Amino acid sequence: MVGEIRDLETADISVKASQTGHLVLSTLHTNDAASTIIRLKNMGVEAFNVASSVNLVIAQRLVRTLCSCKQPHPQGLTALSSLGLSTPGSKLTHSGETPFCAVGCELCNGSGYSGRTGIYEVMPITERMRELILEGASRAELQKEASSTGVLNMRESGLEKVLEGITTIEEILGATKAD
Repeated sequence: MVGEIRDLETADISVKASQTGHLVLSTLHTNDAASTIIRLKNMGVEAFNVASSVNLVIAQRLVRTLCSCKQPHPQGLTALSSLGLSTPGSKLTHSGETPFCAVGCELCNGSGYSGRTGIYEVMPITERMRELILEGASRAELQKEASSTGVLNMRESGLEKVLEGITTIEEILGATKAD
């Protein structure tokens, strides 16, 4: 375990350990999974070392979860449609689920929320992804490749939580940026 990779020295030690057969788990502050690859390269880690040593990147964010006092969102389906949930080819589709909004009660001290949950972007490093890293691909190109293999970006992961009634559209919009 490496607490956090903040500099080239820590990154190099982590890469060398992974290349000798050790499973290395660490944290790195980035906005999304694809940015992790770019950040490592910007720190000075050679592209061939990144491509050969990174197997999986998980980006995460916490969003507030709805209290039991939640109510159906008055413009929920319209808001979901504007986020692309009803467009052909979208990875997420809604089948009549109504998103909820925060209301507020005694249990949640009037906030409408109680607790937090994670939204995740889980990006395996495929052979094609390794090739792109070696070619010096941009974050957008890495993200596009990940998306083509079925990886949900942070917003899509959050919208799944909206469709499950766990959190609100507003929470997801506040915690993520559109790609």
